[in-house]
Amino acid sequence: MKLHEDPLARELLIAAYLQRRLDEEAAEAFESHYLGCDRCFEELEAAELLAAALRDRKLRRDQSADVLLLRFADPAELIFGSRELAELAGCLAEPRDSKVVLDLSRVSRIDSSGLGELMRLHAHLLRASGALKLVSPSAPVARLFRVTHIDSILDTYENENAALDSFALR
Repeated sequence: MKLHEDPLARELLIAAYLQRRLDEEAAEAFESHYLGCDRCFEELEAAELLAAALRDRKLRRDQSADVLLLRFADPAELIFGSRELAELAGCLAEPRDSKVVLDLSRVSRIDSSGLGELMRLHAHLLRASGALKLVSPSAPVARLFRVTHIDSILDTYENENAALDSFALR
């Protein structure tokens, strides 16, 4: 194995190993090299961490007709520096995503950064002739929306079906 000569081949081999696509002999040769080579061992460790992080998304994306449904997999906080806020900020990867329902039932706390991101998302969707609909905010989040009057700007619904039905009325 000449892993230090061709970086692309090394990356492809790492990917094949992580996806368990190497035969037993190739996997054994790969492991022998990587266990003895500090440089390669560190690269493999970084690749495994990245792969695990990519599999462990906090924000789930589903589709219902032309509506993007966003749900947090675990309890979440939309606060400065949180992973959930970062994922929400990058959630609109497809230009066709103009109708979005965001389930807030698992969100326990939102700070000014989180409110700002909701407003940025709202403005982005309005420019795309779409809309953002919020679903099931927890009591503290609903209280924050009332105090800041965000509830007069963002449409909030008690359940997902009501939010989805509201798109048919537009």
